Amino acid sequence: MMRRVGRRALALLSLGAAVAAGTAAVLSALGAPSARVSPAKAADAQLTSRSVAYGHSRVVVDVRPNGRICFHVNRGTSTVARSCASSLAADEIGYASSRTAVGGIAGSSVRAVIVKLTRKGTVWATLRRGTFYADVPRAHEPRTVVKVLADGARRTFTVTGSR
Repeated sequence: MMRRVGRRALALLSLGAAVAAGTAAVLSALGAPSARVSPAKAADAQLTSRSVAYGHSRVVVDVRPNGRICFHVNRGTSTVARSCASSLAADEIGYASSRTAVGGIAGSSVRAVIVKLTRKGTVWATLRRGTFYADVPRAHEPRTVVKVLADGARRTFTVTGSR
């Protein structure tokens, strides 16, 4: 009988200590300054997205609230390539490639994007609304991507393979 009373007393003491600790935590949280987000900041923190069609293919661009730009290249209903960039200057491109397509985003100073292929092939990408897209013919694979700027300057990027 004495054991039963001791166990019950211990249980009640534990419950009392838990209630006291919980009450102290709630009271300290009520006294702390609250983090509020204004409606204007909440509206600014939305994901913006746009999709640019190239026949049955498209490039979908998502700009996240922190400014990060992510995009993916779709052929039909399949996503064939995707990538992200922390920012995009007027003279920069971001690209993603697969065996079947190369697509991406281009700054306002980019006038053309050329995709050099294996077997001496070359494809000029179509530029539209800050994005570009090129189909890769079956017998070829993308080897390099060349950006051409408004002043005629060119920069070549080696394609390392699809991911």
